[in-house]
Amino acid sequence: MAITTKENQKLYIYFLKIIAIYMVLFNHTGNAGFVLFTVAHDSKLYAFYLFNAILIKIAVPLFFMTSGALLLGKDESLKHLLQKRFLKYVVILFVGSAISYLYSSLRQHSAPLSITYFFKTLYTSRLANAYWYLYTYLAYILTLPLLRRLARAMTNKEYWWMIVLHGLINSLSIIEFLIWKGSASHNGSFSLFITTNYIFYPLTGYFIDQRLRKEQFTKKNFLLLLALSFVAIAICCVMTQYRCTLIDEWQESSCQTFFNTLIFIPTLTVHYGANMYFFKYRPHPWIAQAIFVVGQTTFGIYLFEDIWRNETQFVFTFLKPIIHTLPACWIWIVTACFLGGIVTMGFKKGFNALKSIG
Repeated sequence: MAITTKENQKLYIYFLKIIAIYMVLFNHTGNAGFVLFTVAHDSKLYAFYLFNAILIKIAVPLFFMTSGALLLGKDESLKHLLQKRFLKYVVILFVGSAISYLYSSLRQHSAPLSITYFFKTLYTSRLANAYWYLYTYLAYILTLPLLRRLARAMTNKEYWWMIVLHGLINSLSIIEFLIWKGSASHNGSFSLFITTNYIFYPLTGYFIDQRLRKEQFTKKNFLLLLALSFVAIAICCVMTQYRCTLIDEWQESSCQTFFNTLIFIPTLTVHYGANMYFFKYRPHPWIAQAIFVVGQTTFGIYLFEDIWRNETQFVFTFLKPIIHTLPACWIWIVTACFLGGIVTMGFKKGFNALKSIG
């Protein structure tokens, strides 16, 4: 199947989705990969493990940015938005939650088999670890009409001002911790709506995709962003090390305070770099086709990512004694993505076949 001109223009988005979905799965590997630094204090690669853990956090912001680039420029009625987008993802959330719940109950025996428990948890919490994103995405869909008006009305200077404000408000947490060691922070009433992930990242995705002139995509700008990204992650690494050492806590749940503080800089850098590369260089047709095909499977991989990880964990267990822990984890997650991609493609082909028969 040949890629159309329109699809080729957005090839960088499929590429970013592939990167992001791998990072999403890796983000759920605990001290086998994601927070390996918490159990490897004496390792010579400790700094790399910590740097890698923070870099991985660009995954979800990348998904929001690609969504903003794709959706904020569209025109659609409120009726179409509710019927074709919101209702669609409500159904996906319900079906995905039901399958994940049955898997955890019948396969892993980690949840009670109860209809009451299912519906209560579906409404009040979530039935799969990664489904917080789906709940957030539903809120994002409902705000699309407002975000579209905002995206189109804002000037480029206002976009830059939004990015600066986002950086300043996030940097406050670093300054506050250095002063009060976590015992105090700024008044919670001082908040900016643009710091919300499903507002800031879609808008910046639209800004880079629709507002930046093609002559603004230069290697010089990319290298500058790359340097700023390295500094930003390094600062988060130092703050993480400082806080964990100060409070003497190294659990995954408590070590991520500063992981997302400046992660918007490397996220914007990766998005900018991918956009620039695919605009200036056209990949070989078979590479483009591979990116397009694999990029279309990312949502299916995400939807049941816990299943793909659990069912391929034997790869990690087998490889860990043979090669280093982190490479074993990398291969494990590649295998999980491959399994999820194959199942997703098979399901899509079967669904399309049924539609053609009907």
